[in-house]
Amino acid sequence: MELQTGLRSGTITSFAGGGLREAACVLFVAQSDDGWLVVTDRSPFHPVSLSWPDQPGDRGWLILADGRRLAVLDSCEGLVNRLTGLLATGEAARALKRFDPDLAAVVLHVVEAAPLVGEAVTLDVDPRFREALSLQHTGVHLAALALNRCAAPFWTKDPQDPDALGAPNLDKAAIAHSGIGPEGSTDRYRLGKSLRKKGFDAAGFLADLPRHAATMNDTLRQMLHAPAPVRITPGEGPLGDRRLWSTTLDGVVASMPCGGTHVADLSDLAGIEVMLAPTEDGFVLHSRSSPAARKSV
Repeated sequence: MELQTGLRSGTITSFAGGGLREAACVLFVAQSDDGWLVVTDRSPFHPVSLSWPDQPGDRGWLILADGRRLAVLDSCEGLVNRLTGLLATGEAARALKRFDPDLAAVVLHVVEAAPLVGEAVTLDVDPRFREALSLQHTGVHLAALALNRCAAPFWTKDPQDPDALGAPNLDKAAIAHSGIGPEGSTDRYRLGKSLRKKGFDAAGFLADLPRHAATMNDTLRQMLHAPAPVRITPGEGPLGDRRLWSTTLDGVVASMPCGGTHVADLSDLAGIEVMLAPTEDGFVLHSRSSPAARKSV
């Protein structure tokens, strides 16, 4: 869908730094099939990404000046042309060249009713839903690092693309789909001909997936043995900015690009358990992260 707007800039976001509540001004409102699309100048909401939609969008509330609370049913990313004001959503946005300097990313809040353009509002994220997704997303990153370490012996050539801990990056090379939910996550990996040509022994790795899962679970327990801060930087800025996830594992700083949300510290996780299963063209990795304790929010 494409909509004509008066927008000339993107949304300033604070979700990367853990933001849950923001005072904002409504810049644009339009009706959609799912509700009203509301764009504000600032937002704490993490939207579904156009480029890698692994983490669902935040839910919550848009609070009007008179105290009325409108439910934010979903949040997603849109792209606005700075020169024309044309806003692209959904498939129309995905068809655009993401890094075109004339495009700016905006948070589209899907709201049950329409506020007024120019109205001062407060945006309030559902903390329980955010916390659950953040927990699983952190677990996904650690599971990817554990997978790379476990699969390292199955490379017969140096792939020249190590991860943050120095292991060959199977996760980056083979990931086909990632889905993060509040109760767990599923990552699908494709072990095709191109990967085998790069020197990965797919048949050898697939021959004993249960043993690899056990090895990964041991590695994950070691990763969580000491607390360490988890950060997304920058913590605040335009939605379209590139962000970096980082933490410290056994004294080594590990980092990778990420546009999602995460726990504040590794001590927030009680454990991460993974399971591997074969698929027609590779394997699937199921991960489930459990919280160390229920936070009061």
